[in-house]
Amino acid sequence: MQTTGGTAVLSRGQWLKLVRVLGMLGSDHAGERAAAALAAHRLVRGWGTDWAALLAPRRMSETERRRPRGPFHDAFHDPAAAAQSRLRQMAAEVARLEAEVKRLKRLLDARHQRG
Repeated sequence: MQTTGGTAVLSRGQWLKLVRVLGMLGSDHAGERAAAALAAHRLVRGWGTDWAALLAPRRMSETERRRPRGPFHDAFHDPAAAAQSRLRQMAAEVARLEAEVKRLKRLLDARHQRG
């Protein structure tokens, strides 16, 4: 974590972790909301800052203000990572279904041999 002009600046990993924890504040369950709030508070304290420094507007340098901005990039959606995750899920499901088919074939074979 860096501090710039009294404003705390989180690393990408810290920011993602905090956003995920804060996302749980929308839970329908009071206990989950309370746990999320406490977890967020502990993260911020653990990083050696407080909410005021974390939420203070960050002053941009003149260079940053003049720098052309590229297209919007959604930090929470990486298409390649999403596709890889879905492929892993599908591979696990295929393996589970293949095991189930083998089990059922053995069961049918055993019934045919008895009957």
